[in-house]
Amino acid sequence: MQVGISTASLFGKYSVEDAPARIAAFGASICEVFLNTFSEYRDEFIGLLSERIHKHNLRVYSIHPMGTQFEPQLFSLHIRQREDAFRIYEQVLQAGRALGASCYVMHGPSTMYGAVRNMELERIGPIVQTLCEMAKEYGLVLAWENVSWCLFHEPSFGLRLLDATKADDLRFTLDIKQAVRSRYTPLEYIEAVGERLINLHICDYIESSNCVQPVLPGQGKCNLEELYCALLNTGYNGPAILEVYSDLYEDENELEKSFALVRDSLK
Repeated sequence: MQVGISTASLFGKYSVEDAPARIAAFGASICEVFLNTFSEYRDEFIGLLSERIHKHNLRVYSIHPMGTQFEPQLFSLHIRQREDAFRIYEQVLQAGRALGASCYVMHGPSTMYGAVRNMELERIGPIVQTLCEMAKEYGLVLAWENVSWCLFHEPSFGLRLLDATKADDLRFTLDIKQAVRSRYTPLEYIEAVGERLINLHICDYIESSNCVQPVLPGQGKCNLEELYCALLNTGYNGPAILEVYSDLYEDENELEKSFALVRDSLK
């Protein structure tokens, strides 16, 4: 399995345009680009970023925007909110195409504080189908990610969403730390939507009775070999992207060693 690194793993330490040099220095040839704000969706910035990425012989597999800035509004009842959000979504799709990305990673609506309103699958299903069709027009696939504080936090949601959208092109991203934070195992998500998984976010974790603490791969209890076998049994042929919080390490050598461990474990 090809192993890459997300620019999000360097958040606050390097700007997104400077991250490709560090990712390449670690020995990765593939990456996920996390775009942090509206100005980073613009053509001028994407042109600069594309130059940096190609300079370091990296391939962009996935593009991941700061979804809280506009993704919840894609599903709003307010038509102007929805129209503005769709324009931003299309701008990110354009950026993804320019960078050569294969998929767009979506968080979708938040469920923080339990405030889930007007998110019935019968209503949002057609919206998701439209989002999938728009992504396809730009050569990308929508890969909805499981996130503990978002609508897709339990494995069965993926199946219900597929049934509600009837969208053949809808796919999923599995995030290990978010799965455990939702009080499920990564294997339960693989069992539910494994054949639709096209992206994998790697981060280890330490689990206690009331807390899930993310840590660098190799420092927690995630069994990478077991995960690898489960994915292979579904026919998974996507990469594994190291997506860790940048405050989990002080020295870049720690991140580099973690990347090497994942790469060696998933051969």
